[in-house]
Amino acid sequence: MQIRALSARRLPKREIAERVADCLGLVGMSAFIGRYPRELSGGQQQRVAIARALAIRPPVLLLDEPLSALDAPLRAGLLEELRSLHARLPELAIVYVTHDQGEAIALGHQIALMRDGRIAASGTPRGLYETPEHRYAAEFFGQANLLPIRIEIAQHDSAEVSFEGHRLTVMGASGHAIARPLLCVRPHALDIDATGSNRIAARIVGVQWMGAVQRVQAVAGAHLLRIDLPAGREAPAIGADVTVGFAPERACLVADT
Repeated sequence: MQIRALSARRLPKREIAERVADCLGLVGMSAFIGRYPRELSGGQQQRVAIARALAIRPPVLLLDEPLSALDAPLRAGLLEELRSLHARLPELAIVYVTHDQGEAIALGHQIALMRDGRIAASGTPRGLYETPEHRYAAEFFGQANLLPIRIEIAQHDSAEVSFEGHRLTVMGASGHAIARPLLCVRPHALDIDATGSNRIAARIVGVQWMGAVQRVQAVAGAHLLRIDLPAGREAPAIGADVTVGFAPERACLVADT
């Protein structure tokens, strides 16, 4: 623990002991206070490292790729613990550096996406996922269908676009100021045999079961569409001609940059 740092601040021994106990309790390590580092697992060592940083009561806590060396189950557990820790310490600002978009979305209240040493996009996790500004952000925050379109009518809060001969409506973005616009629609926002105004003729070329979802691949003209269906729903056969659709509010226009 951070006993030397606390001693350097000339804190009484009793207060040091209380802080050590409190910080270990915050990260669920109270029962391991007498263990040596070699007696701790990787996840436990990470918890102790966080407790050591918290012991000096910093106004800002910097976590630089703290979970990168851990396997998937440990990462998932520590992510939940970090969310819980921040909820219990709302006055503590946590700067979390990661290359994992899942971690960023799960933990972040505000996200800054870096590119070549500069901020390429910033906002809330939901905003960056649902309405990214450009291709780079759209592809970083999960898979997306990015389709070349032509803007036919641009209004204040919507746009009508054409894709492979289909006229489609997109809400929330007029496309006036977008250079080289692309239609961005996430795989889970697409449906097969959909009704409504946004309908695209396509042919099924692949089906992959992925546990919670089935990833269906379809081609529309020269373009591949990725569609996520619930695992319990029967997917169309490969080679079947289908109609793929999406709600206007579940897509956006992004710049091809």
